[in-house]
Amino acid sequence: MPTKEDNLREGGCFNNNHGNVTASIFGSAPFFDKRDVVQVKYEMIRAASNGEGSVTKIAGEHGFSRKSYYQASKAFDTGGIVALVPQKKGPRGPSKMNPDVSAFIDSYSSGHANAKAKELSAALEAEKGIRVHPRTIHRHIKKN
Repeated sequence: MPTKEDNLREGGCFNNNHGNVTASIFGSAPFFDKRDVVQVKYEMIRAASNGEGSVTKIAGEHGFSRKSYYQASKAFDTGGIVALVPQKKGPRGPSKMNPDVSAFIDSYSSGHANAKAKELSAALEAEKGIRVHPRTIHRHIKKN
């Protein structure tokens, strides 16, 4: 059975900086878990909005910089608590797979039943001038 820490890691909410959290609230009750980055950010924002000290002091006690506090506060103001969940870094999906490229791959695949992804990639580059990695094409075909 997965532990709370396992679940936090799986969900991307584990606070790798939990050793730097010194805010007293996180020692007051088991409910407050400094390993949960969403909870730490929320409590940091709550403490600052209640005037419990300077932003610099509060951010430091919660293991964050002043700049991180303002980023978290802005995210919370616009998106609520869900906006405090860390987002994956890097690209989110294939950048060259637009509807035109997808249509070309689908059309070429239907006319060339045994075409490999490498062949499709070469045909796409020759016809459209767009280089798409064969692995990306393979994922597209598998998905569809």
